[in-house]
Amino acid sequence: MMKEYLFNLIKKHQYNISIYTEDIFERRCQEEIIRSDEDKSSFVYVEFDFETIDNTLGNKANSQQFWNIFIETLSQNKRGNDILGFLEHESGIGLLLLDSKLDGWTRLAGRFSRNASKHNFDIINLVLEKTVKPIVYPSCIQDIQAQQAQKQEQ
Repeated sequence: MMKEYLFNLIKKHQYNISIYTEDIFERRCQEEIIRSDEDKSSFVYVEFDFETIDNTLGNKANSQQFWNIFIETLSQNKRGNDILGFLEHESGIGLLLLDSKLDGWTRLAGRFSRNASKHNFDIINLVLEKTVKPIVYPSCIQDIQAQQAQKQEQ
């Protein structure tokens, strides 16, 4: 199972990363919505669905390489306030980038891509660009417009 694989990966490399259970992660998401409303702050929520990633990358070896790079990158660039947790039915991993807007996700996705390039694993971009949809809370229209303008410039 992917849960055991991720825990073994974290343990093997002694990464300082915690992954919340689905119940605690769901509670933390609810708490962040309340905090964000009170503080007039924002956060980014991103889901990484195990099955979708498996299907996108085509085989188990590629999926495991994706998760190796994912965890390695997070361990190197971890901000103390980012939160990882299992999604419902342990179907994937959720990531909360606290006090961030879409540019926070864009920077992290860039780090994933750069780290993947070092491992000759550029197909990570299939996942980052096609299957992962970051959500900014509260919905920031300016962020969405800025991202669309940025893509049109490229």
